[in-house]
Amino acid sequence: MKTLWELKAKQAAVVETINSQLTGPVISRLQEMGFSEGQQVVCVRRSPFKGPLVVQVGDCVYSLEQAVAEKINLALAS
Repeated sequence: MKTLWELKAKQAAVVETINSQLTGPVISRLQEMGFSEGQQVVCVRRSPFKGPLVVQVGDCVYSLEQAVAEKINLALAS
């Protein structure tokens, strides 16, 4: 299993789970943003020096910090 933080630029994957180590409000916000089971995500850009990860979910683009992106588990899209 891979995490969102491990995706390479332009790579796509499907959300499997969001780790319960995140707080309830963070998990709820991620789900509102579209990070739900079965949803495809695409890594748009990786920032240098472990900066935020830019990802696309549906028609929206978001920037996530490493601490959050590492808690989103993925299955590689086929």
